[in-house]
Amino acid sequence: MTSVLIVFRKEFRELALSRSTVAIGILFALLFGAMYSLRLTADMPLALDLSLGSLLFFLTMLIGVFLGYSYCSQTFLREKTDLVIETLLCCPVGLRELWLGKTLAVTLFAHVLAIGGGILTALVTSARLGTLVVPNPAVILYLVFVLPLVIACFVGALGFAQLLLGMKENRIIAMALFIPIFAGLYGLGYSATGVFVVTWARVGILALAAAAVLAGIWWASRFLSRERIVTSLS
Repeated sequence: MTSVLIVFRKEFRELALSRSTVAIGILFALLFGAMYSLRLTADMPLALDLSLGSLLFFLTMLIGVFLGYSYCSQTFLREKTDLVIETLLCCPVGLRELWLGKTLAVTLFAHVLAIGGGILTALVTSARLGTLVVPNPAVILYLVFVLPLVIACFVGALGFAQLLLGMKENRIIAMALFIPIFAGLYGLGYSATGVFVVTWARVGILALAAAAVLAGIWWASRFLSRERIVTSLS
């Protein structure tokens, strides 16, 4: 675990100290937070707290997935393009620990910004409607505990592929994985806001599914090897 913490601190510090990285995250959260907040009106078929809950459910996931995709390219792939990964492979850190530390750093950073975008959306919505709107408890549980699991699934899968595959394959995989997920979340968010109820059962099912996917990626990480990574640089 010490190796994981060292990698995590290094990657998180680099993300936090990058002005462009932080600026992109904040701008994206503000942009989509403002767009989604306009979807919520007082005449929604659901109560305002349930409508806000469905909005935050999809909005924070959308922000988290987009930022996870952006930061993966910086944390995993750029080290291969700059050939920094060869230096890291000489360090006494296992490849699983390297993958896990990077995944945790990107996940936490994306999660914090996604939560910030959600809070801003809730405040703007409350101010616009003239009443304090608070999401139901199932949504709060989702935002705090389940959302980072969902982001980690996407980040972990993409990071694993970026370590394992070559440059050309990575471009194809990233687009094939990112575009359908992003487009699907965006479309679902717009159509479901105000009609989709975030329940305890749905949050629980999502948490179990995300945990199962993460367990599968962790198992697959055993196939990472220094030889595979080095040969993928060419």
